[in-house]
Amino acid sequence: MVLLGIGIDLCSKWYVFARLGKAEVYKLIPEVLHVTPAQNTGVAFSWLKDWPGLILCVSFVAVGVLTWIYAAHWRKARALTIVVLGLLLVGAAGNLVDRVFVGHVRDFIDFVPHIPLIGHWAVFNVADMCITVGVALYVLGEIVAARGGGHESAPSASRR
Repeated sequence: MVLLGIGIDLCSKWYVFARLGKAEVYKLIPEVLHVTPAQNTGVAFSWLKDWPGLILCVSFVAVGVLTWIYAAHWRKARALTIVVLGLLLVGAAGNLVDRVFVGHVRDFIDFVPHIPLIGHWAVFNVADMCITVGVALYVLGEIVAARGGGHESAPSASRR
């Protein structure tokens, strides 16, 4: 499933950047959701854009660590843990492939409406969505577990 997710991310980037010029905008839902090709040499919201070497090193380490954790625990961990790890791995690997082979991350999903206290949201991609959903699911899972409504955070002994 992780390879499928990475494939969807990379194919969506290829399709958009092959079809639209750098200055073109496709209004999928006018004034709400546009397809706007953009380049990002930084991380979220273009942070650390002047440190591409650091970002590349951290990205390699993150993909390596996530791959190791995923491979070591996929048979015994809770389903939610595997989904979260998979989503994080798709996001980190998809953007790492861009950094290595293109020199920057290709973003294109543009949520247009002005958000109070934030303004215009950053342009993002499928990999970014996977990271965001993965983190949100992790936080929600931990909240449920802390309230006693879910399984313990560690892999269940009954599934080992």
